[in-house]
Amino acid sequence: MDPGSRWRNLPSGPTLKHLTDPSYGIPREQQKAALQELTRAHVESFNYAVHEGLGLAVQAIPPFEFAFKDERISFTILDAVISPPTVPKGTICKEVSVYPAECRGRRSTYRGKLTADINWAVNGISKGIIKQFLGYVPIMVKSKLCNLHSLPPQALIEHHEEAEEMGGYFIINGIEKVIRMLIMPRRNFPIAMIRPKWKTRGPGYTQYGISMHCVREEHSAVNMNLHYLENGTVMLNFIYRKELFFLPLGFALKALVSFSDYQIFQELIKGKEDDSFLRNSVSQMLRIVMEEGCSTQKQVLNYLGGCFRVKLNVPDWYPNEQAAEFLFNQCICIHLKSNTEKFYMLCLMTRKLFALAKGECMEDNPDSLVNQEVLTPGQLFLMFLKGSLPLMELPTGHTVLREKRIPPWMEVVLIPMTGKPSLYPGLFLFTTPCRLARPVQNLELGKEELIGTMEQIFMNVAIFEDEVFAGVTTHQELFPHSLLSVIANFIPFSDHNQSPRNMYQCQMGKQTMGFPLLTYQDRSDNKLYRLQTPQSPLVRPSMYDYYDMDNYPIGTNAIVAVISYTGYDMEDAMIVNKASWERGFAHGSVYKSEFIDLSEKIKQGDSSLVFGIKPGDPRILQKLDDDGLPFIGAKLQYGDPYYSYLNLNTGESFVMYYKSKENCVVDNIKVCSNDTGSGKFKCVCITMRVPRNPTIGDKFASRHGQKGILSRLWPAEDMPFTESGMVPDILFNPHGFPSRMTIGMLIESMAGKSAALHGLCHDATPFIFSEENSALEYFGEMLKAAGYNFYGTERLYSGISGLELEADIFIGVVYYQRLRHMVSDKFQVRTTGARDRVTNQPIGGRNVQGGIRFGEMERDALLAHGTSFLLHDRLFNCSDRSVAHVCVKCGSLLSPLLEKPPPSWSAMRNRKYNCTLCNRSDTIDTVSVPYVFRYFVAELAAMNIKVKLDVV
Repeated sequence: MDPGSRWRNLPSGPTLKHLTDPSYGIPREQQKAALQELTRAHVESFNYAVHEGLGLAVQAIPPFEFAFKDERISFTILDAVISPPTVPKGTICKEVSVYPAECRGRRSTYRGKLTADINWAVNGISKGIIKQFLGYVPIMVKSKLCNLHSLPPQALIEHHEEAEEMGGYFIINGIEKVIRMLIMPRRNFPIAMIRPKWKTRGPGYTQYGISMHCVREEHSAVNMNLHYLENGTVMLNFIYRKELFFLPLGFALKALVSFSDYQIFQELIKGKEDDSFLRNSVSQMLRIVMEEGCSTQKQVLNYLGGCFRVKLNVPDWYPNEQAAEFLFNQCICIHLKSNTEKFYMLCLMTRKLFALAKGECMEDNPDSLVNQEVLTPGQLFLMFLKGSLPLMELPTGHTVLREKRIPPWMEVVLIPMTGKPSLYPGLFLFTTPCRLARPVQNLELGKEELIGTMEQIFMNVAIFEDEVFAGVTTHQELFPHSLLSVIANFIPFSDHNQSPRNMYQCQMGKQTMGFPLLTYQDRSDNKLYRLQTPQSPLVRPSMYDYYDMDNYPIGTNAIVAVISYTGYDMEDAMIVNKASWERGFAHGSVYKSEFIDLSEKIKQGDSSLVFGIKPGDPRILQKLDDDGLPFIGAKLQYGDPYYSYLNLNTGESFVMYYKSKENCVVDNIKVCSNDTGSGKFKCVCITMRVPRNPTIGDKFASRHGQKGILSRLWPAEDMPFTESGMVPDILFNPHGFPSRMTIGMLIESMAGKSAALHGLCHDATPFIFSEENSALEYFGEMLKAAGYNFYGTERLYSGISGLELEADIFIGVVYYQRLRHMVSDKFQVRTTGARDRVTNQPIGGRNVQGGIRFGEMERDALLAHGTSFLLHDRLFNCSDRSVAHVCVKCGSLLSPLLEKPPPSWSAMRNRKYNCTLCNRSDTIDTVSVPYVFRYFVAELAAMNIKVKLDVV
C-alpha cells in the first residue's frame, strides 16, 4: 500500500497560494464581513444611543423649574442632536469633515457637537425655543455619526485608515479607548439574595432581601431593595443622588394606590391566607402608617413629600403631594409607567421576600447567566449622556451662563460635576475648547465658584477612567483589534493542550510584537511595536483565514529542536541560532512619538517662539535642518542636537538635546496646528524608530503558552545539525513539556515540518482529529511519505565535537511570537547616583537612575551565605554611612554640639564637641551609623521621644 495514500485522500486544508496571487494586497470592493462583525455590537449600540436612545432620554428628563421675582420659570429640553465631527465655523479649509486619522496624528479628540432645543416658559406660557450648544461628545469610529461610516476600503485608505478598519472605539486626545461590555444584574427582575453585610444597615435588619435593577427604555437605571426585618416588617431602600434612603414598605404601598388597608392586606397575603405570621406582619406594617396619622393616600403623599422635598430640590410651589409623586417617578420601580403596576410589583417582591426568609424558596444565584445581562457601550454612553444634559438637576453649587437671546434677567443653569463621577446624573460628558462657565455668586453657599473648562472636566469622566468605575477599562493600542474577542481561536490544536496554557496564550497573544497596522506614517502613538520579518504560519486554525490575519501577522516560522544543550536552556530559557538572528530572525522596532509644543515654553499671550536655527550656531553641528528640526532618517545618539527654536523678539537661540541613552532613527515629523487651522509653526510631533533586535533577556512564546527567555545567541558552527546539514533556529528544553502537557505544540511541530516538505499549510482547528483519526498518524504518514521519520525525530550531530548524538531529537517547525517584554525596557543597574535630600539614601525609580531596593529577602539570602561583611558594605558603607558624635554618659545623639569658633586673634584652633546635657566634652565619642537613623532620632525628638544609645 502506498504509505502516502491515507493523507492524500483526506480533505485538503488551507493553502498559501493567496500570498503569491497578483491580486493579493489590492483593496476589496467591500470590507470583510467577518471582521466588521467583531465590533458590530459596539457600533450598533452607539448608533442606537445617539439616535433613538437620545430622543427617549430627552423626553424622560423632567423640566427644570424655579421661581424668579414671583414668576415661575421652567426650562424643558425638547430635542437634542449630535452632529458628525467637523471643523469649527470660520475655519479656512477645503474639507470641513474631520477624520479619525487627523485626531490620532494631532492627538486631539474625535468629537461632535451636542445641540439642544430648549423651551423656556414663564408661568406655564411658552416664551420661545432656544437652540443651545451644550458642548462636544466623543464619536465612536465607524458609527453612523463617524465620517468613515459605510466607506469602502479604497476610500478608507485615502483617509489614512486601515482597509479593514472595524471601529467600535473612541479617540480621546489621540489615544484609542474601548468601552468593554459589562455584566450587569438582570433588569426588572426581583432577585432573592442573602447578604450577611445587610445586618449592619441598622438594628433589626437581617441578611434576607430582594434586589431589583430597574431600567427604563432609555436605559436610566436605579437599584432598589426590599429588606426583611427581625420583627417581620419590610423596609424599602433606594438611592437618589448618591444617597441611600430607607422607607417602610407600608408608606410606599399606601402612597401608590387609593386602595383600602384591607385590599392591600389581601394582596400581600395572597396564596398564604392561613399563615398567621404573615398576617400579623402585614398588619404591623399597615399599623405603622396609621400611627403617623396617615389613613388615606393623600395624607401619605403629603407626609412623604414633606419628609423628602428637602432632598428633591423641587420648586417651592410644588405641594407635598407633587413632590412625593416626583420621588416615586424617579426612584421606585422606574421601569413601570403606572403607580398601580408599581404597587403590584412591590407586593410580588414582598411575597417572594417572606418566602425566602421562611425557607420556602431558594436564594437566586447572581452569578448565573439567567440573572445577568450585558451592558453594551452604547447603553453606558447613553446613561452618562442623559445624566450629563444640563437643566436636569439643581445641585448645591450653581454655575450660571448668560444666554444673550433671552432677557438679561433670565439665566440658563448648568450643572458642575463635583467629586468623582459615578453612574448617577449630574455629570459632564461634554468637551469644549472654550470656557463655558464664569465665576458667579454661589446661590445655597455665598461664595464664588468656578468650574474649569468642560475639556478639563471631561478628562475625569468615569466612562474612560478605569480607576473610577471598575469594569470600564481602556485599551490604548490598535493592535490587535481583531484579537480582543477571538484570540483563543488562533491557538492551533488547542484541544490537545492543558487549559491554563491556552489561557496564558490568550494573554500573551495581546502582548505580541507583530505587525499591528499598515499606517505607521500616520500614527502618533506614544509607543508602537513592529516585527520587521513576520511570516504567515504554516499551521493555522480555520479562524485565522476567516479573519484574514495574514494582513497582520504576529510571528515567525522557526525550526525548533527539542534538546537539552549547553545548560543555557534551564527554567524556560531558550537558545537562538546566532546566524538566524543575523539573517533577521525576530528583528523588530519600537516607534516612539514625542509632541513638542513651544506654546508651553512661553508665557500666555506671547507668540515670539518659533522653530528654527541661528546661522552659524556651533551647537548644531549640521545635524539640524534650517527649520530647527532633525533630518528624516537621521540617526540620533545621546547628546545630539534634537531640535532648535528661536525667540523672534530677542533673537536668542535655544537648542535641545536628545536625552535617551538608546540610539534611534528619525522616522517622520508632523507639523501640528490647532482646531481652527490657524496655529503657527509652534507644535510638531517627532516619531522615532528604535531598533530592537532580539537580545539576551527578551521574551518569546509559542502559540501554546510556552514562554521563554532568550538566554544565549549561540554560534551556528557550535549548534547541533541534522544529517542534511540543517541547523535549528531555536533549542527548546524538553523539560518544558511533561508538566505543561502542551501536546498541541508537539503536533504543530510535526504538522509544520510536513507542511514545509509538501509545500502547503495545515488546518489546525481544534477537534478535527480524534482517537480513531489521530493527528500523529495523519502527520506521521506525511512525514514518512517525504522520507522522514514517522514520529518527527531525526539524528543530530554535535556542533562542537561533530559526533552523532545518541538520542533521536524531535525537530520540526513551530510558529513563534516575539513579545513586547524586552530587557531594554526593564533593566536597572546603578553604582552610585542621586540621593534623597532628607534621608540621604539612594532614590528609587528606573527613570531617574535610582537604586534597586535591597529588601528583607535579599538580606536573608546574604546572611545564609555568611556574608555579613558584604551585607554591611552594601547596606551601610555604599548607602548612607555617616559619622556621628554621641555622649557615652547620657547616650544622646542630639546633645553633642560643636563649640563656637574662637576669636580671630586666639591661637586656639581645635574646637571640641560638648554635651549640652552633661556639660562635658570628655564623654563625647564618635560612632558610624546610617544617616537615616540620625534623621529618625531627630523626628522622634520632635515628638518629645528621647532615644538613648548604649555605647560600648
